[in-house]
This record gives sequence, C-alpha cells and structure tokens, in this order.
Amino acid sequence: MEANGFCIYNELAEYGNDIWFFSHQFFALLLFKKGRCWLSQVQQPSLSREIHRPRTNWNTYLKRYWTLYLLLLLPIAFFVIFRYTPMSYILLAFKKNNILVHPVYVDWAKNNGFDWFIKAFKDKTFMLALKNTVFLNLLDLVVGMPMPIIMALLLNELAYPKFKRVTQTVLYLPHFLSWVIISTISLRLFATNEGMINKLLGTTYPFLGTEGNWRATYIFLGIWKECGWNTIIYLAALTGISPELYEAAEVDGASRWRKIWHITLPGIRSTIIVLLIMNLGHILGSDFDRPFTLTNKLVSGASRTLAIFVYERGIKSTQYSLSTAVGLFQSVVCVFFLLMSNTLAKKFGERGIW
Repeated sequence: MEANGFCIYNELAEYGNDIWFFSHQFFALLLFKKGRCWLSQVQQPSLSREIHRPRTNWNTYLKRYWTLYLLLLLPIAFFVIFRYTPMSYILLAFKKNNILVHPVYVDWAKNNGFDWFIKAFKDKTFMLALKNTVFLNLLDLVVGMPMPIIMALLLNELAYPKFKRVTQTVLYLPHFLSWVIISTISLRLFATNEGMINKLLGTTYPFLGTEGNWRATYIFLGIWKECGWNTIIYLAALTGISPELYEAAEVDGASRWRKIWHITLPGIRSTIIVLLIMNLGHILGSDFDRPFTLTNKLVSGASRTLAIFVYERGIKSTQYSLSTAVGLFQSVVCVFFLLMSNTLAKKFGERGIW
C-alpha cells in the first residue's frame, strides 16, 4: 500500500509540474503579445531626424577663407588672359586675312566663311601634313603606350627598393630635357657619316636619312623621353591594389605571371582606360618642337606635320586665317575623338574621364 501510495503521489506531482509549466508559458506568451500591442501604440522617435546646421553667411565665409580665394586669383587670371581671351580670334578662320583689326570688325570670307577650310583641303601640303600627323600619332599610341605599363610592371616586381628608386629616377630624367637638346644628341649619335653609333659599328647606316628609318628613330626617341614619366602614373595606381590579393594568390599557388595577369593588370585597368582616352583625344594634335628639331631635307615628306604646316603658312607666309582654320579643325577632331572614346569606355562598363 505504501509503495502504491508513493507512486500515486509521484504521478500527481509530475502532473502538477506539467500544469505549472504550461500555465507559466501561457501567461508569458499572453504578456508578450500584450506588450507588443502596447509598444506598437507608443510613438517611436524618428531616427532620421534632420540635423539643422546654421547657415554660413557669404560674407562670413569669404572673411574666413579669403586667403584661399586670393591664391586662386593668379591661375584664374592666367587662364582668362592666355586661354579664353585669345579664343575670340577663332573668328579669323571665317573672316578675311587681316590681323590689324579685331576679327569682329573684319568682313566674312568667301563661301559663307568656309573659304579657308576649302583652301586647306585642296592644298596637297596640308593633306600630306594631315596624313603624317595621324600616322605618327597612331605609332606613338600603338608602340609607345604599352611601354610605360611594361616598365611599371617590371619595376613593381623588383625586390630591392633602393635599386627600384634609382632605376625609376634614371628613367624619368629624360622627360626634363627639351627636344632641342635631344635632337642635338640624336644627330651626334645617329648621323650617317659622323655619328657615334656608325663609327663604333664601322657602318654608314642612315638612321635619319630615309623616311622609314626617320619614323622609327622618331618613335624610339619619344618613348625614351616620356616612358619613365608615364610610368609614375601606373606605379601610383599599383599602390592601390590590396596586398591581400597577392597573398591569397600565393596561397593558391599562383605563379608570378598569373598574379600579373589576374591581379595587377585588372587593378590598373581604369588608369589605362583614362590615359587611352586622353591619348585618343590627341590623335590629331602634334607637338611642334619634336618633328621640327628632328627633321631634315631628306625626310621632309615624312616629318611635315600639321604643327609645321601652321608654322610655315601662319608665321612665315602670314596667312593667319588659313592657319587658324587648320588649328580649329584639329581641335574639333580631337574633341570628337575624346568624346567618342569616353562614350565607348562607359558602354563597356569602364570609368571615363567624367
């Protein structure tokens, strides 16, 4: 009897514990729901309250930062005087050739003002200069643009920082030399009979004597002069690549070439696109000093560019309206290529220059 009574007592106790547990859970759930209803009725404070900042008066702002605006006066004056004011003389391209009077007061040229453009395109010398300018700039773009990228990749792989700094300094020093100095050095090196290279080799190879050789020397000297300077831009872009990407590639067993192809080049792709757009915008532009100082009578058919044509017709022959028309044509075509290349870059998902 005592054992049976004890068993009945245990069963009643367990049953009472279960009733207490379920009742506790029920009241807890009821209180939770009531609490949620009560909290939903309470108006919560807005987390996106606007921070009202006191507006700074223009006079107060000018008094506080007047030194910055004072520093801006000199560059603004430079651009207004030497960049924007001369733009009024673009009208010379559509007016009669007269520089003694402002173009506004000069009569319009024939053919509704396009007479100088028609004369330029009928001139065989202009067409030759146009062809040479496009050809030399395309060679500079195709051959010269990859060189700074390759040089930056090579310098980035150097393990000795001191040797890297010395090499970089030696590479970009030619940028500070003028084309007058470079042309003088090149004449002493590449002259057919008296050049140092031909004397050392015992030959008379015409480095600057034929049109093909002159173009090759022209491109080579341009790369030697500007390669190191352009390398700085790509080296600066390489510093923005996270070292963790190289560490992860090292763990995965990637070779050095795979790191360059899959990490380094994609990391500087936006910089390459921007510089490519800017170079395409210069496709019809031409420096005057580079071809002018390197040219000679034997290669005048390959070295005459639009800059030399403008110099010969505008300065020497005083045909200022014709030279202005040619310069305006160059600017319009360069802007067109700039806009077109920037649009194509954005369509392919790259960042443009704006």
